[in-house]
Amino acid sequence: MPGVVLITGASAGLGATIANYLTDKGFTVYGTSRSIQAGGKFRTLQMDVRSEESIQQAINTVLQEQQRIDVLINNAGLSIAGVTEHLSLPDVERTFDTNVFGLIRVCKAVLPHMRKQGKGLIINISSIGSEVGLPYRGVYSATKAAVDRFTEALRLEIRDYGIQACCLQPGAVHTGINAHRLKTPVPDDSPYKNSFTKIYAAIDASIDHGSAPEIFGPVVEKIINSPYVKRYYRVGRPLEKLLVIMKRLLPEKMYERKIRSYYND
Repeated sequence: MPGVVLITGASAGLGATIANYLTDKGFTVYGTSRSIQAGGKFRTLQMDVRSEESIQQAINTVLQEQQRIDVLINNAGLSIAGVTEHLSLPDVERTFDTNVFGLIRVCKAVLPHMRKQGKGLIINISSIGSEVGLPYRGVYSATKAAVDRFTEALRLEIRDYGIQACCLQPGAVHTGINAHRLKTPVPDDSPYKNSFTKIYAAIDASIDHGSAPEIFGPVVEKIINSPYVKRYYRVGRPLEKLLVIMKRLLPEKMYERKIRSYYND
């Protein structure tokens, strides 16, 4: 049955695509972002996941208008790339504050209302990168791995109150994320310069040739309509999924060679 859905990070890309799809399917959708952008089919609200006050204001608006929140989709996030030796720590902190702490803030704010309803669903957007340490993307992989472990624990805490939670793990998705990724500059005399330049180009190319965001709407709808929600839903190209399987099956040295080969390093 269609219900009330709250999606963070819905100004563009994956979040907006899912929000538009669910709206077409009859759901009442509220999409949030730090800056409101009109033009979508769904109701937009201003929300900064780094601000508890902003989160509470947005949730209060939804509850005043709908009296309930049936589904929370935590999609707001930042991408970051950089050589560890040269990383900007403020950028690292910003990434964790958005991808991990921001997600936790929104869960904390929504859970009391779902618990009183006696039902609810939380879908946390993670990444296949949470399962695979990606070169020069260690911080991003770490934030998404934190989301995975947090969600696993959350499932056990909330099951007695009729609430379910899961992670949706996309591979590369063809969105505008390349233009918004945090990137720490690499000095010209850095010994990592050539390797980073080559791998960063491969990262950009993987997004340019990534999965279409439109494939995720039906996946999310299926999760919402499932009587039992699994821990993980992995959506990506066959090679991206294969990397996760290879990590479990191959010897470490062979697996790491495969990763370097994947990035042409």
